[in-house]
Amino acid sequence: MPRDPIHSHKLGIALLDGKRFEYDKTKEWESSNLLCVGGRGIPVKYWGEFYKRGKGVKNTAWDALRVEWGNWKFIAEERQHYPDTASFWRAFTATQDANDARTFFDGNLDHPLAQGAFRYTKGGKSYVSSKDDAVAKKWRELLATRLDISSRVLAAQSSSQ
Repeated sequence: MPRDPIHSHKLGIALLDGKRFEYDKTKEWESSNLLCVGGRGIPVKYWGEFYKRGKGVKNTAWDALRVEWGNWKFIAEERQHYPDTASFWRAFTATQDANDARTFFDGNLDHPLAQGAFRYTKGGKSYVSSKDDAVAKKWRELLATRLDISSRVLAAQSSSQ
C-alpha cells in the first residue's frame, strides 16, 4: 500500500544502495519501520547505534547516513521546544518564509519593489515589520497577489535547480 505524501518541509530522503527511502522527519525519529531488526522497527534516533556497531570495520552505510541523521536529530530536538508538531511546523515555515522575503529584497524589506507591504502603523508612526511571523504573512500575501514578485521567485527557484 503506498504511503500518504509527506509535506516537503517534513520530507527526508535517504539513499541506500541507490534506492531512495522517503520518511517523515517528525514521526520517524521516535517510531519507525524503515530499519527493522528481528522484525522490530528501530526509531531513527537509534540508528547510529546499529550502523556504528562494527569496531574497526569501515561502515559505508553509516557514512552515507550520518549527515542526514544529524539533520534529523537537530529537527527532532528543535521540535521538543514546541507544545505540538503543528506549532513547530508553523514556526519553522514562518522563519523560512521570512528568510525568503529578506533574501528576495536583499535584506531591505522597505525595498521600493515591496511597495510598503512590510510597513505597519502604530501610534501614528510607520514601521517596517521585523518579526518572522509578520514578515512571513506579508510575504505570502505578496506571492499570492503580486505576479511580478511570484514570477521572479519561481524563475529564481527553477534556475537554481
